[in-house]
Amino acid sequence: MEGGVFSAQSHKPNYLLLLLHIFLLALLPFKAISSPKTQAEALLTWKNTIASATPFLTSWSLTNLNNLCNWYAIVCDQSSEQVSQIDLSNFDISATLTHFNFTPFLKLTQFNLSGNYFTGPIPSSIGQLRKLQYLDLSYNSLNSLIPSELGFCTNLTHLNLTFNQLEGKIPSSIGQLRELKYLDLQMNFLNSSIPSELGLCTSLTYLDLTFNHLEGKIPSSIGQLRELKHLDLSYNSLNSSIPSELGLCTNLTYLALASNHLEGKIPSSIGQLRELKYLGLQNNSLNSSIPSELGLCTNLTYLDLASNFFSGELPVSLSKLTNIVGLDLYENSFTGPLLPSLVSNWTEIFSLRLQNNTFGGNIPAEIGLLTKLKVLYLFQNKFTASIPSGIGNLKDLIDLDLSGNQLSGPIPSSIGQLRELTYLYLGENYLNSSIPSELGLCTNLTDLYLTSNHLEGKIPPSIGQLRELHYLDLQMNSLDSSIPSELGLCTSLTYLDLTSNHLEGKIPSSIGQLRELKHLDLSYNSLNSSIPSELGFCTNLTILILTSNHLEGKIPSSIGQLRELQYLDLHMNSLDSSIPSELGLCTSLTYLDLASNHLEGKIPPSIGQLRKIQHLDLSNNSLSSSIPSELGFCTSLTYLDLSRNQLSGSIPLTLCNLANVPTLNLSNNNLNGPFQPETCFPFVGNHDFSNNNWTQDVQKAPDDTSVGNSGLCGDARGLTRACNSKKNNNKVIIGVLVPVCSISVVAITIALILMFHKKTKCALKKINSTAQNFENFESMILQEEVKFTFGEVVKAIDDFHEKYCIGRRGFGRVYKAELPSGQVVAVKRLNMSDSNDIPAINLQSFENEIRTLTNLRHRNIIQLYGFCSRRECIFLLYEYLERGSLGKALYGVEGVTELGWATRVKVVKGLAHALSYLHHDCSPPIVHRDVTVNNVLLESDFEARLSDFGTARPISANSSNWTHIVGSFGYMAPELALTMRVTDKCDVYSFGVVALEVMMGRHPGDLLESQLSKSSQSMKKDNAELFLKDLLDQRLEAPSNELARAVVIVMSLALACICTRPGSRPTMLYVAQKLSARSLPSLPEPFGILTINKLMGI
Repeated sequence: MEGGVFSAQSHKPNYLLLLLHIFLLALLPFKAISSPKTQAEALLTWKNTIASATPFLTSWSLTNLNNLCNWYAIVCDQSSEQVSQIDLSNFDISATLTHFNFTPFLKLTQFNLSGNYFTGPIPSSIGQLRKLQYLDLSYNSLNSLIPSELGFCTNLTHLNLTFNQLEGKIPSSIGQLRELKYLDLQMNFLNSSIPSELGLCTSLTYLDLTFNHLEGKIPSSIGQLRELKHLDLSYNSLNSSIPSELGLCTNLTYLALASNHLEGKIPSSIGQLRELKYLGLQNNSLNSSIPSELGLCTNLTYLDLASNFFSGELPVSLSKLTNIVGLDLYENSFTGPLLPSLVSNWTEIFSLRLQNNTFGGNIPAEIGLLTKLKVLYLFQNKFTASIPSGIGNLKDLIDLDLSGNQLSGPIPSSIGQLRELTYLYLGENYLNSSIPSELGLCTNLTDLYLTSNHLEGKIPPSIGQLRELHYLDLQMNSLDSSIPSELGLCTSLTYLDLTSNHLEGKIPSSIGQLRELKHLDLSYNSLNSSIPSELGFCTNLTILILTSNHLEGKIPSSIGQLRELQYLDLHMNSLDSSIPSELGLCTSLTYLDLASNHLEGKIPPSIGQLRKIQHLDLSNNSLSSSIPSELGFCTSLTYLDLSRNQLSGSIPLTLCNLANVPTLNLSNNNLNGPFQPETCFPFVGNHDFSNNNWTQDVQKAPDDTSVGNSGLCGDARGLTRACNSKKNNNKVIIGVLVPVCSISVVAITIALILMFHKKTKCALKKINSTAQNFENFESMILQEEVKFTFGEVVKAIDDFHEKYCIGRRGFGRVYKAELPSGQVVAVKRLNMSDSNDIPAINLQSFENEIRTLTNLRHRNIIQLYGFCSRRECIFLLYEYLERGSLGKALYGVEGVTELGWATRVKVVKGLAHALSYLHHDCSPPIVHRDVTVNNVLLESDFEARLSDFGTARPISANSSNWTHIVGSFGYMAPELALTMRVTDKCDVYSFGVVALEVMMGRHPGDLLESQLSKSSQSMKKDNAELFLKDLLDQRLEAPSNELARAVVIVMSLALACICTRPGSRPTMLYVAQKLSARSLPSLPEPFGILTINKLMGI
């Protein structure tokens, strides 16, 4: 019996040994598959698919096949000599992962391809890397779905897929990654809801899903992530309420749920997060009051609840937040007083922003205890009483804005102790008394805004000590006495507005020292004497308004030195003498108003040099002589008023160039001669020719346009007589002259008929020949719905006569064709010999591209009707828009009067959608290649329409996409000069330039230059520290509230688009979606101190 037992046991080891041999034999194929040689061959195969292999990979070669562990970017496991790490980050590689064979790399633990140009999907075969611990594919252009097979990589601790174009759901298999500590999926297009399985990743310490399209609830299972320290779900479309289970993540130090659609209350369980340092819930729809339990988060250093619907008073428990350094509660409906017990405990705070609420009562004196405060925003509330003098204790204060309240009393003199202060905004209150001279001690001030108060007395001479002052606005007060000459010492001033006060005396000549000044408004005061000639030294002036004063004497000829001047208003003064001819040197002028003065003499012919002028008002003066013919060169005019002068003579024929001017007033002068304005002016708009000395039959004149002219005859209402009411003595003269003249007339008529008949035959022959030629093109493409022919277009513009040319842009000229049907089209004529990118041998390919373009249908893209070619010329037919180009509007008077911040944001958004459509919704994708402000047209409501597709072309993933360099200087992506390879990122760069130009009001040449010379990670220090407000168009007031956030996001995206590395630029789809987000992110800092460096991090 025992022997039997022994025998059985002795055979058991043999059985196990047999199983071991079978197992080892089964592993032999895997060993062969994962051998170093197999891995080297797999890497070489993949390298051959890389479109732009980096020179660093020269060690990856057949000749070096047996030396795998010494290949660049490869690290091997020492024991097996198999690949354990692959790091190709920031190699500028253009490739896909489709041909990467993952099978041999069974021992791979780290795989890093970040910062390249990888496209296409993440292969599902990546799930074979069961040993993988670190995977970083960030900053590429990978698309499609996140493969569910990633859930097989159960050893993963670090997964980073940020800044790609991944879409679809986050796979629920992610919950199998129990070792995962770091998960970053931000900056993609992931949608659907956050999977509840994410709560199974119980090792997670870092989770970032920002800037996606995630929706639905935040899963309550997230409360299972007890090790989580960093959670950011901002900039999505998450809704419903914040789950109370979040309170179980007691290790959280950073919690951001900003810019979603969250609603309801903040759960009281938030008070369990005792380690929390940052809480950002801004830009949601959260309501109710702040829970008192929030005061238990005593480690909080930054709390942002801005832009929600919170109401009620601040809970006293917030006084326990003694470590708070930043508190943003702005743009809510908080009420009640700002309790002293709250304020007195926030002694570490450096930024307190409570603006745009309904806080009331006094500003507590305890505010003076916050000695570390740098930013204090209490504007647009209902604070009353006076400004506490203790505010002078805030020696580190940089930005102080108390505007838009009900504050009264004097400005405390203690404010002079704030030596670091750069922004002081106290406008729109009821402050009285005088401006304290101690303000002159705030020598770092750059912006001083005291408008719309009841301030009186003198402007203190000490203001001259503010040598850093850029912006000074004292308008709408009761300031009197004279403008101090010391103001000329503020040599950094760019904006000065003293309008609507009681200032008197001279304009000090020292104002000529303000060489940086761009905006000067002294209107609606009682200033007298003459305009100082020294104003001509302010050569950066763009806006000069001196209207409604008592100024007298000449307009100084030095005004001609103001070559940047765009807006000049001197009306309602007592200026005399003649208009200086030097005014014609101000060639940037778009608005000129000299009305209601005592000006005399001629209108200088040099006025015709003002080719950009749109508004010209010289009415109600004593100007004499004739209207200069040169005025007809001002073809941009939309408003012309010369009424109530002593002008004589006839209307010069050159004024026919102004046929479409909507408002034209020549009334109440001594103009004479035959009255035939209908030959130039079709009596549209507001035209007035009344009360002159014209003669003629004006049967067609509408009522009231020509009344008061005794020499006019006709049946129109207001004319003094009918045309047949001649006196008897005229009949005698006619009786003698008619027989004599009749013979001459008959003879001349016969001769003219013969000459005309001959010329008409020639002309008809020419027209018919032209029509035939243009109906017989070498190639022609027209949309099916087009109801006209190219022959009709050519006839309409008289075979491309110069008078129909309305622009010279890109590679050709643009003509305006008014067809017999009343339709207006734009014709662009390209000479193939002038465009290296459209050689004759490739005409067929170009036709195919045009055929694609004619099928484009998008709200923000100009309609391309068709194309034809003839005799080395290419003709493109477009929809015509009357308002013209964005460039014209931006640099014209519209740039100030109509292109406000909201309109500019709208224009940029429209352009982004146009390019997104071309890049992502067209198949194949289309690149424009010449995106500039002149190639963006505007509808009447300022909707942007991308135009000029003369250089556009489809791009294919299977072609090289090499090209000759085309585009406009200053807008072309820098890599084109090096590689001449066209990608959609070239358009992204151009878009960034245009967006910056729209916001800055000038071409961003300096910024682009600094980008080219910067390092890969940071901008030059001198540019990085620039304030955003200083970059923006200084012709407009700085944006605020919601508009400020919109401007910031535009600028932030624009800066990202001009990144030197194409792969680091966002896609236009991403840009368009961010610009169209329903909620905008709150600002990381007050708008006034927001730097470019901060902007690039938004």
